[in-house]
Amino acid sequence: MEDVYEKLRQKLDGMTKGYPKTEKGSELVFLKKVFTEEDAEIFIKFKRGLQSPEQVACDLGMSVEDATEKLESMSQRGLMYWEREGDEKKYRIVPFIHGIWEFNVDSIDQKDAINMGQYYAEAYGKVLMDYHIPIARIVPVRADTVKDGKLLPDDDIEAIIKKQTLIVASDCACRKVATFAKRHCPCTDEMNVCIAFGSMAQYLLETKIANPRVITIEQALEILHHDDPAGLFVQMAHAKECSGFCNCSKCHCGFLMAAKIHHGTGYDSWGNYKCVKDEESCIDCGQCVERCPVKAMTVNADDKTVLNRDNCVGCGLCVTTCPTDSLILERKPDHLLTLPQEEKFFDNQELMGLEKAQIDKLRLAAAKA
Repeated sequence: MEDVYEKLRQKLDGMTKGYPKTEKGSELVFLKKVFTEEDAEIFIKFKRGLQSPEQVACDLGMSVEDATEKLESMSQRGLMYWEREGDEKKYRIVPFIHGIWEFNVDSIDQKDAINMGQYYAEAYGKVLMDYHIPIARIVPVRADTVKDGKLLPDDDIEAIIKKQTLIVASDCACRKVATFAKRHCPCTDEMNVCIAFGSMAQYLLETKIANPRVITIEQALEILHHDDPAGLFVQMAHAKECSGFCNCSKCHCGFLMAAKIHHGTGYDSWGNYKCVKDEESCIDCGQCVERCPVKAMTVNADDKTVLNRDNCVGCGLCVTTCPTDSLILERKPDHLLTLPQEEKFFDNQELMGLEKAQIDKLRLAAAKA
């Protein structure tokens, strides 16, 4: 009989970027830690999208009371997500990233951190930067880093913050992993910097996942404005209704780690801007080389600063500290822009799963041809 945790892995493999199998089984270690077998069975049978307790009870052959109790239990343990529709809660299963891993940040220990590093290297890092639709996208750290004021409204994180009515800061899973590094990492000095809005904020607040705290618009802007001097880049949830943003360090960002493993099609859709360099005014001071999180800026044998636009993800960190204003971000042509298609973050993640299935099918057919 096939192991329930392998079936759970297969379910997760059909969501977002996937959850690939490895020879050593490193992908199952954390699942076995946070899921009971009963949890896994419910997750496997759960349909896509938001489901009411009545729908789940019907699908699983349970009473509504038992289904509600189980759904609440799994939500409290970060294995499921919910949103309110009026007075009613509706539930949905979530992928491993972004979802189960981040929602279980409180339980991540050194063994989990080491195992996840191995899983990244063996398989997971490659799929996170595969396919096209992103989980999150990099946006300019400041609006004035974009040439001619052509910052897309969906990428204007400061304007988005100012529209929010509920903002919650929570602990960052990437920085939690960094606490187990052999050397002290400065990115761990401030753990509570993942920002959530709206229903995501409400979920974190009520479940008490990841040390949540309500913050004001001014406090959220203060966290954002700290990114530039600290050399942190901004990633925001890929959806029309932004559910939050991350303040990411180049040393322990999970997506950046994946990008270093595999520069796939997902890398090209990670941001909507590219750096442009004025060669004449550049004095080759090298500040941009130190600031760039993706090594788009390097120094050649002649001590000249070189820009590799293919590597650039449009974060803007190089622009803000250039002493000669020789750098600026330029918006990509319209046909190369990555624009959110879904209103909600987890709806976008479901769209990613459908995209993955289509591409995997085409790849399989091509391999057999």
